[in-house]
Order: sequence, then structure tokens, then C-alpha cells
Amino acid sequence: MAVTADRNKYSDLIKKNVLFRYMSEEAFFAFLHESELMEFEDGETIIAQDDVSQFLYCLIKGSVAISVREKGDDIYIYNLEEGEIFGEAAIFLTELRIATVTSSGTSLIIRIHRKNLIKFIGEYSQAGNRIFIMLIYSLLKKLRASTREITAAKKLYLEVQKMKAQMEKLLQELEPTSLD
Repeated sequence: MAVTADRNKYSDLIKKNVLFRYMSEEAFFAFLHESELMEFEDGETIIAQDDVSQFLYCLIKGSVAISVREKGDDIYIYNLEEGEIFGEAAIFLTELRIATVTSSGTSLIIRIHRKNLIKFIGEYSQAGNRIFIMLIYSLLKKLRASTREITAAKKLYLEVQKMKAQMEKLLQELEPTSLD
């Protein structure tokens, strides 16, 4: 079960994260005050598919696995590593989560509720702008990866269709004719 970790104990490690690296001391500690630092054990679920959540997550230490449950099967999508952000949609939408996020080994994660993030941005606009830039970057990175995967899948599909057409043509050529 997730354990709330001591933010002060890990503040130097947290400051190394790109999301916090350029924040003023005041903004940094204000963000920590508005957020939760949580430690997850190996295999522990951080976000469950189909849950509604209004938290944004930043992976401080460790890694997490992203998977989707489809027709009763868990399908592994990819891993996120230290410094990466996830749960961005919760800042903008109140919808069901589309994937499950599970800790791979022990992971240290900061999560902040949408209301607290909006409050923080209102009070620390410069730091808030940097957070939005990181959110946009994170979303674009994931969009680019998804586009590559869709392109590869489409290319494979077209190659299979071409092979099927060639096989059909070959089989038709091998059919006995009435002259045989």
C-alpha cells in the first residue's frame, strides 16, 4: 500500500527533477505543501484504468509501467522513467483513466490535485507557466510516440494486405485449368 513519504527528507532529490529545477525556493516549497509525496512498492497500482482521478503525477525516483486492459487481457504499453509526468488529462478533464499505471520496483512520486495545482499556478504564475510547458511537452512526446506506433501498425497492415493479394494471385495461377 502506498506510503506518504517525508517531503523534507527528499527535497534535494525532488529539486533535481526538471519540473522543479528552475522554481524559486518559495515556489518549490509552496508546491510541496500543496502536493503529496508517495512511495509505491513493486507491482502496486498508482492509477487504475476506468477510475476517475484529478491528480497529476511526477515520477521522482524509479519507474512505472503503463498498461491497458482490453477484453480481459492486460496489454503492456510502455514504461515511464524518473522525471516523467503522467496523468496530465486529469488537469483538464474529469474522465475515466484510459490506462493502469503500476510501480516497477519501488517508486517515489509526487501527486498534486487539480484544485491545488490551479491554486499554486494562481499564486506562482512564473512557475505555473513552466509547469504548463512541461505538461505540453509531455503530452506532445506521448502523441509523437503514439503516432509512430500507429504508423508502424498501419504499415504492417498494408504489408500483410499486399502479401495476401500476392498469395491470392499465386493461388489463382496454380489452379488447374480445363486444359489440364
